[in-house]
Amino acid sequence: MMQMQRSAMAGRVLPRQGLMVPSAPSRLRMSSAYRFPSQIRGLKPARAIGDHVDPDGTPHPSPKTEPPESVMARFRSADAVCFDVDCTITLNDSLDLLAEFMGVAEQVVNLTAKDELETKLDIINCTPPDIKRFLDAYPPAARLTPGILTLMRALQSRGIHIFLISGGFRELILPIAQFLGIPKANVFANRMSWQFDDETGEATKLLGFDLSMLAAQEEMKPKAIDFIRDQYPYENIVMIGDGITDLEAVTSASGGADLFIGYGGVAVDPTVAAQAEWFIYDWPTLTANMRRYKVAMIGSGAWACAAVRMAAQTTRQDDPANEFQEEVILWVNEEMKDGKLVRGGYKGRKLTEIINETHENPKYLPGVDLGYNVKAIPNLLEAVKDADCIILCAPHQFLHGICKSISGKTKPGAMAISLT
Repeated sequence: MMQMQRSAMAGRVLPRQGLMVPSAPSRLRMSSAYRFPSQIRGLKPARAIGDHVDPDGTPHPSPKTEPPESVMARFRSADAVCFDVDCTITLNDSLDLLAEFMGVAEQVVNLTAKDELETKLDIINCTPPDIKRFLDAYPPAARLTPGILTLMRALQSRGIHIFLISGGFRELILPIAQFLGIPKANVFANRMSWQFDDETGEATKLLGFDLSMLAAQEEMKPKAIDFIRDQYPYENIVMIGDGITDLEAVTSASGGADLFIGYGGVAVDPTVAAQAEWFIYDWPTLTANMRRYKVAMIGSGAWACAAVRMAAQTTRQDDPANEFQEEVILWVNEEMKDGKLVRGGYKGRKLTEIINETHENPKYLPGVDLGYNVKAIPNLLEAVKDADCIILCAPHQFLHGICKSISGKTKPGAMAISLT
């Protein structure tokens, strides 16, 4: 099966994001999402109880788990999707998991969003060898939330750029980005600062984090998205995350994304759940709602039926990225005159009826199962009107007439392939 036409921008890599900034605050505004003990003590995702009520009992509106079609359409038409990392792509807060690995989890768990990030790093006090051991102990595949890899592959196969925007650290995030096939330049995160030994040149002590990074600024997520917009002419950027800072990537006055989708598969922040235009609890929900391409075969001869059988097999079982609608349309040239079938029949019956009943074309390819997902129809304009990929496989003497008939009647952006 042919591959669908990709975005002209697919595969391009952003240049290194602006690392130097005029000034940066000493405090970072971290996510205020409610965290749960299981996020610190293990790799099982947390389940929120009373998701839509604040700890003080204040109720929130129910999340929009079934958004209007206009919201889903914006997601399907995204040029780029930006993800938060901790408790969105990963099952845990990476820095908290590192603290547990270093044996100081209890000292870190009580720190709040008002505490300086340096305080947490001072307590963890890791070295580069410690980080390497941590990454060996918790490889990327073990840290990912269920279904995220499939979603990433589905986005990438459609030519959609993916960015990671996090208040966490590149040292812990880059292995995940590499595993997911995301370029390093598409990762916006903090960087640890180290003291180096004069004799060996090796890093010996963690001093904090690099305040010159874009991720060290207030409102870094909308600023990161604005930076992305400066590099590419994206018309539609989607932000996905679990925390308040992710929500701010859309609501900030300084700019940001076009759509925010809240994720509650690990932890639920009631404010995020209430204000997100779309709130999900698992990644398969997004994967199932992605744009899927429709295929139509124009022609029903032996060669066309052999090709439609392969196309139907691809859409039915060889489509791991879920790119295509399962049903494949097969146009059969049938002609009625004075109430009688004069073309496109077989033993007195319409060929479309036989194909749809038996999934076989006994006239041109007998004994071959075309697939239950092949639907034969006699109307040419009906066959092509919603198709994203039109495969022309008819005798050459008829092609001019077919193309003339469907000219201006196809879906904008549809692609055509001729097998004739």
